[in-house]
Formats: sequence, C-alpha cells, structure tokens
Amino acid sequence: MDTVNRHREQAPSWFQQADFGIFIHWGLYSVPAYAPAPERKHHTFYTNFKYQPYAEWYANSMLFPTGPTGKYHQEHYGNMPYEDFALTFRQQARQVDVDAWADKFAAAHAKYVVVVTKHHDGFVMYDTKVQNPVHPGYNLDFDFIGMLAKAVRARGMRFGVYYSSLLDWSFRHDRVQSAASFLLDNPNTQAYRDYVWAQWHELIDRYHPDILWSDIGYPVDSRLPQLFRDYYAAVPDGMVNDRWSSYPNWLRHRVLHPLFNLGGAIWQESHQTSAQAPAYYDYRTLEYTTDWHQDTGYYEITRGIDQSFGYNQFSRPQDFITADEVRRIIAEARPHNGRLLLNVGPMANGTIPAPQQAVLTDLASQAL
Repeated sequence: MDTVNRHREQAPSWFQQADFGIFIHWGLYSVPAYAPAPERKHHTFYTNFKYQPYAEWYANSMLFPTGPTGKYHQEHYGNMPYEDFALTFRQQARQVDVDAWADKFAAAHAKYVVVVTKHHDGFVMYDTKVQNPVHPGYNLDFDFIGMLAKAVRARGMRFGVYYSSLLDWSFRHDRVQSAASFLLDNPNTQAYRDYVWAQWHELIDRYHPDILWSDIGYPVDSRLPQLFRDYYAAVPDGMVNDRWSSYPNWLRHRVLHPLFNLGGAIWQESHQTSAQAPAYYDYRTLEYTTDWHQDTGYYEITRGIDQSFGYNQFSRPQDFITADEVRRIIAEARPHNGRLLLNVGPMANGTIPAPQQAVLTDLASQAL
C-alpha cells in the first residue's frame, strides 16, 4: 500500500467495529497530579500555556513562576527539578494492577486501549533498550507496556501505543509559551531523529501494536515513509493516526515566529475539522470536540473523563463527563465512522481515581 498522501478507503473490520476505546496517560506527572481549573479565558491552547489545564504538561507549566502550576510547585516542592519525580514514580508504579485495569475497561465495553509510552516530558514507560543519549535511564525499569498489552489482549481488546514524536523535553526544553515555541523549538538533531526512529521500531517489534498514535508531529526525517512500510509489514491490519506532520527547518528562524504565532491562533480554531489532511494517516483525531464536518474517512474523538488527560487531583465534580454523555457521543459518531477514545489518568501508584472509576462502572451497567 502506498504510504505517501495515503489513507484507507476501508479500515480493517476490527477498527470499523471499534466505536469506543480507552486512552491511558500515566507518568511522572501523576506524582504532583496538578493543573489549574480550566477557564475559557485561559484555555486557548496556543496562547495560554501558563494556565495549561492538562496535568501531563506539568513539566512545562511549572516553568511559569507566576502561574498557578509554578506557584504550586514552589509551595510543595521548592526548587526540585521535574526529573526528580522519577524516583517516587518508579517506586509507586510497581503497585499497578494491569489486570484490574483491563477488567474495568472490558466491562465498560471498550474495544481497544491506547497507552502513553512516552509523553512530552521524555520519560519512557517501559524498560526500553534504546537509551536516551541525553538522559540515560530515564525510563521505567520493568515492562509495564508489555504487561498491559497482554492483559488487554487477553480480554479481546486491541492494543495501541501513543508516543510523543515531535516533543521530548529531556532532549531540549525551551519553555513552551506560544505556537512557535510549541511546534518549532522541538529537538531536531540527528541524535533525536535516530532516537525516535529506533524507539518507534522497538515499540513495533516488541508489542506489534494495533495502533500507532503519534502526538503533535514528527521531526523532519526523510525516513518517515519507511517507518510506515515497516509497520504495515509487521502489522498488516494496523492503523495510524494523523499526527505525523513535520515543520520545515526554515520556519525555525526566530524572525518568522510572530507570523507563525498569528497563524497558529487561526489554525487552532480550524485544524481539527479542516479538510486538509496530513501526509500520512489512516484516521483523523479530534480533541475535546465532537465537531466533525467531513463526509468520508474515519475519525476519533479523544478527551479525558475530566478536563485533563494526566491525573489532576484537583478536578472538580463539574469537570467530569457522565456515562450518559459518553454513550451519546458514541451513538452520534458511530454512523459517521467515528469513535470515542476516552482517557483515564491513574494515580502514581496505578490506582484509577474514584470519580473516574465511577464513570467506568456506570458505562458497564448497560450496552453502548
């Protein structure tokens, strides 16, 4: 199958039937488990990183000393660097019960599960053999991903992997505070390109994931089409999402950043439903919206049970979606080749917080 400007006219039968999946964001950010309450005036993603409501962005949000996360970090952890959360997380993470997770997801009628293997903070969620050249050992010391894949598949669900391809703050972290710094200040060295290439292949070879779920984009690398060829050779009925775009190096010139920031604000309002497709994808992704206007193709709505993906211990009751709302989203998306990927954000010790469990339990009470 051609991998240039490609998308499937017809997805594998398993994906066509997969109207509901579970997303899992679990990592170092689950230790502080903090993000400010979302407010519409602060929730413009490309202009208000200081008030970022996603807890998994803690490593960046804490770099604004006058912002809510920066103040929280100073009050609770002083000047401790974000990377030091790794010690606590490694200790607590071994308490995770992936079989209990998989039981809950299956009972809630999930057809597939996608788990974060590396978020923007760069911490890898399994015992990778591909060492981070800048921060060796910045990973879990047991095979959490393999354990979860086995538990999920044993219950008849498909298994996918999320990986932050474009961003990795363990390599380079200039504070993200605008569209330009978000998308253009990512690491783009040959060492990073080789690292991403090798780690994606490790994920494919070790776990044969049914979904490759890249986030934000992909570093400029002529090998990207070969990555897809290698994946489809290993997993012929696998699926890839649409977040693989690369941003040409000439855009990195600082003089162009103001124009990029202006364009980013406009793009933010339209990119999720735009007819303009990325070069490589099997299906499109929406985030915290159900607004889909295309007549053809497959798509996925993704959102948290609350207003964050990573665990936020300060989420309010009004921040949570209800099981009835979940059922409605699925029912409305299903006839249009859509599906919902609903995120859970476990605590550092692997416990799914009670308010999130309540939604899953309610979903299990009746068919979707």
